Amino acid sequence: MNESEIDVSLEKTDVLHFTYTAKEDISLPDSSNRLLATFKIDQLIKENLPSEKQGACLGKDFYFYGGGWQSWGFGGEVEPGSYKKPYIPVIPQWLQYTNFPGKNPSRVSGKRTSDPRLLKGQFVIYLRWENTYLAVCSTGRVDGSVLPPVQFYVNRSRRTITVCLYSDGKTWTKGEKVCDLTLFFAEGFFGLKDTIRKIYGGTENSRFDYLRFLSSEKDRIITCGWESWYNHYANINQKLIDSDLECLGKTGNIIKTWCLDQNKPTVFQVDDGWEEALGQWDVWKERFPEGMTALASSIADKGYIPGLWVAPFIIDYRAKVAREHRDWILRDNKGQPIAAGYGELWGAKNGPDQPGKKYSYFCLDLSNDEVLSYLDSLMEKIINEWGFRYIKLDFLFAGMIYGAYKNGGAGYLWYDRAIKTITSRKVNKKGQAVAYLGCGLPLEASYNALPLSRIGPDTKEDWDFDILAKIRWEGRPGALPNMQSTLGHAFFDQSIYINDPDVIFLRDENISLTENEKELVALVNYLFASQLMHSDDPVDFKEETEGKFTEKIRALYQKFAGEEFGLVNLSRTSYIIFSRSKKYCGLINLGNKDFSVKKESLLSHAGIASQADRELLPVTAHVSERDGLLSAEKHSISIFEVK
Repeated sequence: MNESEIDVSLEKTDVLHFTYTAKEDISLPDSSNRLLATFKIDQLIKENLPSEKQGACLGKDFYFYGGGWQSWGFGGEVEPGSYKKPYIPVIPQWLQYTNFPGKNPSRVSGKRTSDPRLLKGQFVIYLRWENTYLAVCSTGRVDGSVLPPVQFYVNRSRRTITVCLYSDGKTWTKGEKVCDLTLFFAEGFFGLKDTIRKIYGGTENSRFDYLRFLSSEKDRIITCGWESWYNHYANINQKLIDSDLECLGKTGNIIKTWCLDQNKPTVFQVDDGWEEALGQWDVWKERFPEGMTALASSIADKGYIPGLWVAPFIIDYRAKVAREHRDWILRDNKGQPIAAGYGELWGAKNGPDQPGKKYSYFCLDLSNDEVLSYLDSLMEKIINEWGFRYIKLDFLFAGMIYGAYKNGGAGYLWYDRAIKTITSRKVNKKGQAVAYLGCGLPLEASYNALPLSRIGPDTKEDWDFDILAKIRWEGRPGALPNMQSTLGHAFFDQSIYINDPDVIFLRDENISLTENEKELVALVNYLFASQLMHSDDPVDFKEETEGKFTEKIRALYQKFAGEEFGLVNLSRTSYIIFSRSKKYCGLINLGNKDFSVKKESLLSHAGIASQADRELLPVTAHVSERDGLLSAEKHSISIFEVK
């Protein structure tokens, strides 16, 4: 399908709505991502921005936010004149994590699509000139429709935005909606966020309602809990989990003092390591001899909401299910299984049990009705047989990988069918509410079914993963890439998603993060997202040291309770932050060197009148001041109360 085969209608209110439909029946399936339309940036400025604001934008370069097509993509801004450097594919399977699926067009707006100077973003993008934002959003799913995911290509030199669809395998009928786009200009971070909330529904929308049993807040949904991953990783067993469960409510950890003592609903999540094998979702009996029903029951008896990790769409080729059902695995046009990723615990190095590159794991063919039935029975077992009520669904991007589906068709349609099936149980057989946390999920294709979701890569008890940083792997675990995405996706929170930023760390041992870095992670997660998860070992909690630091963080949470924070990027690692109430402002420095900003600039970005007598009282500050210039320490957050 090309532009000549598409009708477009334009509705102009305070935002621009473009609706594209097929002009006629198109029986030949789309063979690749399809180019849909191209917008000229300066034309949009001239036609839709007040004349007094045009001068700052016309012909001027811009900050660019493009996010990623799934949770683990880079979520921050790219500065004017800059581009994202591509990943060096030392591990080629990881390209599946971040590359928009399907076959890309060869050229867009005069450049090859592989050219790193062509900026790419999916679902929602924006261009920013100081405080003026131009946002372009794919909104075809707002009304419940199931439309192809969208990728945007932005050419800085030609000043164009080109729209492309992941419609590979799709056939069209006359009048069928192909795509719906919404474009708007906004002033300031809260102008952007408020318009996004209006477009996608926000907290008032019914798609968030079923999550309210997890939250003690009235005006917004904020969830909290403990998980096993970042202390034990996959090395868990019944004795370890029982000890954590016993001690979590007895020591002065943040879950006890911030959640349990305030009677907040609290999740206790058992992460990876309980299962026989990836894709073989039966209990590993040597590790958990009493079984999963007993485990969920013991968690509930302690007053927690039982949580469990599962990755339903991916599978180890060695797993019993994979051996018995080779036809369930997605294949390419040559009949070869398609790797979904790389994991040394999840795939053989070589041999007959490794049909791909070493340590590959694979994805299920979601078009196969037997696969769908298997996934449905899996969720029935987890929820109604075992008794878990908070299900973390991980590595969901694998369900959108394009292949030679058994039943043909388009990947996004099979993904939608599968995701609706596995999230269909909103209550269990006892009438208790059930929630789902999405992770590694396609952001555009999932927000209706999975409004509570991770919005960045995994964090880590280290600032960064240096080896993976050198090959520019943007999906790498680490506090730095995690913070960039948590801050970059802050405008999603309570508007498109209930943002899960991953965990905070407050411990002393088994960690390389400094106290400043731990404070930074803890405050960013609380101020810019809506799920507070913790993973420190409650058994070895040290009241004298960890208890004091935990109390400091708890007191800061209490001080900022009810405040909504926004931000503006100065660079990929430096930010000015501010509260909607204008009571607080501050600086975040993710960089490895100090950065400086004038006090007047800080107040201006925060929307606070710059007066000589305005006093900045430090709440938590890691800055030095000289002649009105504030210098922020590396890896720190500084917040001031404005008087």
